[in-house]
Amino acid sequence: MPTPRIFYNGTIHTLDPNIPTASVLFSDEYGQIRFCGSIVELGTVAPSTKRVDLGGRTLIPGFNDAHVHVWKLGLLLTIQVDARGAAAPSIDAIIARFRERAESVPAGTWLLGRGYNEAALPERRHPTAADLDLAAPEHPIALTRTCGHMIVANTLALKLANITAETPDPPGGVIVRDESGNPTGLLQETAMGLITRAIPDLDPETMGAAIRAATYHQLRLGITSATDPLLMPHHLSVYRELDEAHDLAMRINGLPIRRPDGGTETLPLPEKHLSEMLRVDTVKFFADGGLSGATAALSVPFKVTGTHGVLRFEDDELFELMFEAHVNGFRIATHAIGDVALEQVISTYEKLYAAHPSELRHRIEHLGLPSADHLRRCQAMNVIAVPQTVFLPALGNTYRRYLPDEFFPRCYPVRSMLDAGLTVALSSDAPVVPDDNPLLGMKAALDRLDPFGEPIAPEQAITPYEALYAYTMGGAIASGDADNRGSLTPGKWADMTVLSADPLTTPPEELTSITVDETYVGGMLVYER
Repeated sequence: MPTPRIFYNGTIHTLDPNIPTASVLFSDEYGQIRFCGSIVELGTVAPSTKRVDLGGRTLIPGFNDAHVHVWKLGLLLTIQVDARGAAAPSIDAIIARFRERAESVPAGTWLLGRGYNEAALPERRHPTAADLDLAAPEHPIALTRTCGHMIVANTLALKLANITAETPDPPGGVIVRDESGNPTGLLQETAMGLITRAIPDLDPETMGAAIRAATYHQLRLGITSATDPLLMPHHLSVYRELDEAHDLAMRINGLPIRRPDGGTETLPLPEKHLSEMLRVDTVKFFADGGLSGATAALSVPFKVTGTHGVLRFEDDELFELMFEAHVNGFRIATHAIGDVALEQVISTYEKLYAAHPSELRHRIEHLGLPSADHLRRCQAMNVIAVPQTVFLPALGNTYRRYLPDEFFPRCYPVRSMLDAGLTVALSSDAPVVPDDNPLLGMKAALDRLDPFGEPIAPEQAITPYEALYAYTMGGAIASGDADNRGSLTPGKWADMTVLSADPLTTPPEELTSITVDETYVGGMLVYER
């Protein structure tokens, strides 16, 4: 059982407007916050209560990463080839890393990797099947772009997946071809499923180890809750097994997907699940692609590619699939970035509420390029926005390469979202970004700087308090957990983070120098620096 603790002698940000300031917090043996307020109002406590002298440090609610691919992050931390820029800054370096991995496993073993960004590579292009063949022609290879919306496969992987010049593009996807019509190895959006369904599912032990690795990584960042927004049935099964075994180190909100990539199969609605550590009552849809890879669905063409991106669903089909979830009491979370995709999703949500009025609050993941009208309509439905300001320092250079200039003023416009009355939950979308530190996400929400230190839509900056709220209470609201986490309110879980300095008074340029000194989940000390 948790040890009762009193926290004092520091700054306590409750994020609860009813208790805006506090000098002491008491967490009990049940892992909940018993008292938060003035020390003169605390009264007596048991002598066995542990005293935690903050020593001038800052206590906040645990960070909530409202959109992070936990199991994908874990695989990158455990078994996948790291093809991110720091580890593999060129195509030759990517080849070398796969060649090294191939030497340690038998021929025929799938080699999986992630993280390249062609816009940041010196070659300024995507790797090809021929490139990856140089690394390991006798191993099938699947290399995922940093955005997660494209995969490069080598020749053997294409063969095992039966992808040839005659293979048609699946609905909502693109098999990129050379001048002769042969696949180059690059597969976009739903076409990725042609490869992923050929890859054997990882065993539960490997997947469980990946999830544990990711959650321990997040605890070191002060993250105590997260939403994992793309679960297949075997991922969901592992999460439930970990939950039953009391082996989840932090609280997870899992979003099962309805339509896997690469086909027309629709997965059944999942069984709802609600425990102290695992919630499953929201389903996930993808409406379009990614902004950094120029596959988000736009009304005008991207620079460089001249394409308009990919819309994954026809309107009627999307409504039909969403309506089934809506009437069965599932919240809906939809990936939508481009203005065309946002128009489709917002219109579909409007039809859902008109056909079946409900108090359910649906979400839009990313909400990348909304118009003022889109935001007004979202507010009218109480839709929750889940954007990622951390994309700006991680991918802003790619946006400048591909995004039409007229869209920059509305690129992840968090100020406009808040001014329109939307609930905003900030998040990282890791491993899409190399650094999922919430303090970096807060910094990006304040200064909106790209990787070269140039601002993107600086008028969309928000205040430190708004950023902290969006990274704590905003995530709790988005997952349906506003009554049990997100603020230091008596009766809620004692999910808390001790920071070395106050993020509300630290200059933006110094935010990432703040350290996470301690992390508590349910009153239990689970990380200490």
